[in-house]
Amino acid sequence: MKVLEILKRFKQTEQFRQWQAKNKDSKLVHVFIMLDPGQDVKYDIGFYDYKKKLMTSFTVDEELKDIQSREDKEVFKKPGEKINPLDESRLKVCFRDASAKCRELQNNKYKQHAPIKEVIILQNIDCGQVWNITYITKTFQTLNMKVDAETGDIVEEKLHQIFTFDK
Repeated sequence: MKVLEILKRFKQTEQFRQWQAKNKDSKLVHVFIMLDPGQDVKYDIGFYDYKKKLMTSFTVDEELKDIQSREDKEVFKKPGEKINPLDESRLKVCFRDASAKCRELQNNKYKQHAPIKEVIILQNIDCGQVWNITYITKTFQTLNMKVDAETGDIVEEKLHQIFTFDK
């Protein structure tokens, strides 16, 4: 199911409407998805309150049968770093299409770095509103790719060591 559909249906739930009535300064800032083979997809939908400087996240399944909230958590960010709201009107590429594009890049350019876990975050950061997709690989590295959420273009890719051993 597309994230926009999940968001639309979620925002119509009584639980969200009651929360939103008390948190009018909160804006949608992320959608986090961790893909585990054989597991149902869960969405962590984050809202940031710009006055309180606190985050509330809702974890939902695709059917919206199980909604859990974690309210008023401090956000760990670098000094001076901004938390930008998402612009839902610019969300044209679904996470499955972005993920497929990253899988193609990994298969063509980073074949020896096969993923064992995939972490996906929709966020609005310095390089734009992107699907920030990270593979944790069998080679103990992370392959991070950022896919523009409007155009589907890969705007950044980096391979990082998870562990470094100093002598």
